[in-house]
Amino acid sequence: MGSITDFVSEINKTGFSRANRYEMMFVVPTAVNGLSPGLSRSLTYRIASVNLPSKSIATTETKVYGPVRQAPYSTTYDQLTFSMYLSKDLRERKSMENWMHYIVDYDNHKIRYLNEYKGSIYLAIFDEQENQTASYHFMEAFPLSIGEVALAYANEDVAQCQITMSYRKYIETDSKQWQAANGSYY
Repeated sequence: MGSITDFVSEINKTGFSRANRYEMMFVVPTAVNGLSPGLSRSLTYRIASVNLPSKSIATTETKVYGPVRQAPYSTTYDQLTFSMYLSKDLRERKSMENWMHYIVDYDNHKIRYLNEYKGSIYLAIFDEQENQTASYHFMEAFPLSIGEVALAYANEDVAQCQITMSYRKYIETDSKQWQAANGSYY
């Protein structure tokens, strides 16, 4: 059994991750960015909070001999949710709506092919010295839902909106991939 000294020593070696040191970058399809110019850049600076989604292994019960066992068959991912601060004209919300209307046409309800509307999202996490400690790439991402915007005469807070994104999968990436993507998304 470890001592308190071992605990302190381990924490001093690895430290803690601070939940307020992150950056999200969006790579949206050219057609979507044409509908909402500057969407990728403006969203990066508007993310109020983000939840790094959980990842699970889906299993099925199987029995050959003896007790029942769980046999894995797939990896499952929860949706990516984040809140964003809204500009005076709500352009961030409108941009997400434009993306959604691009996916499912507002007038005729035709649905585009995935490779026409999918984007990528990168999430980087930093330490207190601004060194990147982790990064994640969410592939084939697109907005699934736009949350409500709470308005009230008594509320003087900055308006926020929650966005839920669907994506195929996410992987942890290294800083070289993040830097390559970071240089090319503007």
